[in-house]
Amino acid sequence: MLLLIAVIAFTLMLAYVPGYTCIRVLRGSALLAVAFAPAISMAIAGLAAIGASFVGLRWSLVPYGLACAALIAACGAARALGITLPPTRLRASLLALPSKRQAVAWAAALLAALAVCLVPLFVVARTPGAILERYDALYHLNALAFIRDRGDGSSLSMNALTRTDLSAASYPAGFHDLASLVPIANIPIVLNGSVLALAVVPWVVGNALLAAVVFPRVRWAGPTAAIGAALVPASPVDLWIHLSPIPNLIGFAILPGLLAAAYALWLTLEDAVQPQAPRGILSARASSSSHAPSGWRKAAAWVKPLVCMGGVAFLALVGLALLHPNTAVTLLLLLGVLSAVRILRAPKQRRVLWAIPVLALAPVFAVAFTPIGARATGFSGGLQVPMSTAFGEVFLGLLTVWPMPLGVVMALLWLPGLVVSLVRGERWLAACWVAVAVLYFDAAVDSPLNLSALYFRGQDRISIPLAMLSIALMIPGIEVIAAWLRKALGARPRGRFTLVQGTALVLAVVAALSSIPFRHADAAKNLQPDYPGRGRFLQVGEREDFAAALPGMNADRSILASPYSGAAHMYALEGANVYFPVAGMALSKKDRAVIDAVPRAYADPDACALLEEAGIGYVYQERDLYQYDPSFNPLGTVVLPAPGPTVFETEHSRLVEIDCG
Repeated sequence: MLLLIAVIAFTLMLAYVPGYTCIRVLRGSALLAVAFAPAISMAIAGLAAIGASFVGLRWSLVPYGLACAALIAACGAARALGITLPPTRLRASLLALPSKRQAVAWAAALLAALAVCLVPLFVVARTPGAILERYDALYHLNALAFIRDRGDGSSLSMNALTRTDLSAASYPAGFHDLASLVPIANIPIVLNGSVLALAVVPWVVGNALLAAVVFPRVRWAGPTAAIGAALVPASPVDLWIHLSPIPNLIGFAILPGLLAAAYALWLTLEDAVQPQAPRGILSARASSSSHAPSGWRKAAAWVKPLVCMGGVAFLALVGLALLHPNTAVTLLLLLGVLSAVRILRAPKQRRVLWAIPVLALAPVFAVAFTPIGARATGFSGGLQVPMSTAFGEVFLGLLTVWPMPLGVVMALLWLPGLVVSLVRGERWLAACWVAVAVLYFDAAVDSPLNLSALYFRGQDRISIPLAMLSIALMIPGIEVIAAWLRKALGARPRGRFTLVQGTALVLAVVAALSSIPFRHADAAKNLQPDYPGRGRFLQVGEREDFAAALPGMNADRSILASPYSGAAHMYALEGANVYFPVAGMALSKKDRAVIDAVPRAYADPDACALLEEAGIGYVYQERDLYQYDPSFNPLGTVVLPAPGPTVFETEHSRLVEIDCG
């Protein structure tokens, strides 16, 4: 457990310190720096890995540190030239609480909420190095080993992992680049710890910042949103256990903080275009001169902060894109809706700002409706449900993947907030919620419009940004319910209202605790060594069998096995030389010929020679696979005569050595 804690701490340091420092050097507030930090640090890691690969430098803490130092120096140079961030409303006072007692109470409540979310996972996992039995989890596990082996974390070549000839293919590797820097050899613990760090902290903190900046007059908005983020049934942690699209879920975890930062900067722009705006509102230091600035000085007062804001925003978008492009597209979509709705409230005064929604939404449409996004938009599949069920999932909080009573309770809080925001509140927030809900409906019913293609038509992925917006809408919802209760309780509501508050607190605790069995059951499906009706890569005792056999095997010869067997995991777990290390292999003609040669190798010298020429020294034949794939069917035939001596054999598998002599 201490090793896991060390991984979490080191990951958070890598993810926050460089980005935070850059924003502070640019005169951004502490909370603005916290909001931007993870995305900027991801951009540093991803871009530095590409640069290191280009110049032939092995990926490690050295190039990452050099890149951090270079960016901080560039920020210092920009500051010296007066190119800094303007003051925003994202200030520390937003999260200030009236008393230390309240701060302790809120902190205790947040820790309890995190315990409800995480303890069921720990109970099922039992060890920090537990293996999540999901298709994507295998890729991300072996990707960390791949980067460490090759010393190359470039996103331009990361998908060489899926090719036996190691030919370069692109894959956004920002997360893998950052996580691979953790100086601990145990890859499963590094993966689990880095995911926990980046799926929990940015998500909880970001939702608190978003609620606080949107509802600055509500002192309890930030802490309430943080607790809601920890408890909501559709959180990045839940998506990790359910599907394990790790870079995607971490991008979504970073999203709330970036939306909070974007809104804070937008408010500053709004203030700057007001007819009576104070001079120097876009400058980090207001001018002390009483005279109106000259034309070029006035232009410079706008240009410099806009350049800084644009540069920081672009770098944050790059960081999101290097996690998963659809997270960057989601931020642009939300920014486009936010800015357009806010401009329409005062179209004459803010018409100069129309460039922002246009610039934000243009890439969204380009990626969604042109060949640029073909890698995702060509995907077909997803969990389809009837339209009536989809409406129930969204408006009752009973999500297909995570149907919990807690979701219904939270829906009863944010639904009034949605209504009041549409009528007289933060209409942009409600409009963003509607936009994401449309994507959810499209995915849920497999609509022919294909609007959710960038999310692989998966409502499980879209649930995360929808949950983020729902959490923010809980704040006005709670306010409306509280006001209605005060009115209903009559002229002397104090005693009665205290009783109602106590009752509501008890019901909230019961609702939160009721989610524990559901979380435990969800974790068991993919974390337990064996679960009825669900396939497993690793069978019980399989790793131990390989660990005992590998020291006596030829490390220069690879193990040929179905990637849906436990052999694929041995690359990251035991350092084995595995021919097919991930489930999503891009099979070449040579690969198919090698697979087809296995059943004939015991009697056909040419087939056996083909295996040896491909560098294969062993064949692992497994009956109990994670899932069936006809491409690898010849590798699972255990009953055929072996093309060599047996290294070890179990009830469901055997490992044989290729011997063509």
